[in-house]
Amino acid sequence: MSYKISLVLSMIFISLFFLFGVDLLCLQSAYSALDAKANNISYLISRNGVINQEFIEEIESTFHVEFICDEYPAPTFGQKITYIITSKFHPMVIDKNEMTIAVQRMTIIGFYG
Repeated sequence: MSYKISLVLSMIFISLFFLFGVDLLCLQSAYSALDAKANNISYLISRNGVINQEFIEEIESTFHVEFICDEYPAPTFGQKITYIITSKFHPMVIDKNEMTIAVQRMTIIGFYG
């Protein structure tokens, strides 16, 4: 009789650990997608060479991220620009609230090879 109770309890714990693992895989997938978006955004910044409010709104609507960067209306060739993009993640087991995933990247104006 006691082995049946322990089997039921162990199945509950196994299912919780399985859901925790699924949450971690989903979190890694969301981070990888955000990293890929950061590469594309770096290319666009480097090619366009200007960061104004219109460009920020275009990035946010195209990639569905929050773009945090100072405005650079006329950066020079070779200037380093650092920016942060964030996205929201809704975990199942890790936390009841939504989590914010952030990636900080740096790009150089004119270098998009």
